[in-house]
Amino acid sequence: MKKIAVKSLLPLLLSVGLMAGCATQPEEPQGPTQEELEAQRAREAAEAAARENEACLQEARRLAEQVNAYTNLNADQSARLDAARAAMRNNEGCRARDLLSALASELEAARMTYTVVRGDNLWNISGKSEVYGNPYQWPLIYKENRDKIQDADLIFPGQEFEINKNPSASDVDAAVQHARTRGAWTLGETEDSDRDYLSR
Repeated sequence: MKKIAVKSLLPLLLSVGLMAGCATQPEEPQGPTQEELEAQRAREAAEAAARENEACLQEARRLAEQVNAYTNLNADQSARLDAARAAMRNNEGCRARDLLSALASELEAARMTYTVVRGDNLWNISGKSEVYGNPYQWPLIYKENRDKIQDADLIFPGQEFEINKNPSASDVDAAVQHARTRGAWTLGETEDSDRDYLSR
């Protein structure tokens, strides 16, 4: 009787097992969890920030080269340049770029007007502390105002000269070289060496 009961139960157990097996289908794959999504967003944000910082650093390096070409920086400008260099060393690309961008614009626009008074000449104007503080830089004033100065040795009271307060180092070098090697001059004439200097 036990054998008969087991035999008769066997098909029943098999059918229940099959039904149970059919009822439990494999789970469909679930999407990422909220934590996984947040981690992915954080990674993407970090990668974007790194790309932006690298672009800022490249621009900061370009601006640093431009700013380094200027001369006659005042104490505040020098301090801002130092702060930008520190930001670059600390991998703060966008901060460095912003500091250098503002400084480059300021240096490019740094100009003054000088009104000639009796007894002035380009040598002593250039030597004034509020101008260049170096008389050998007088050719910078000459070149900047070539439309107002016929002869570098002859200027007149009342003339107004534009002066670039922050010339590039290469412009300063060329001006000083010209001032030191200009040669003999004649009042009222434009010397050939001056013409050569103006054409550079």
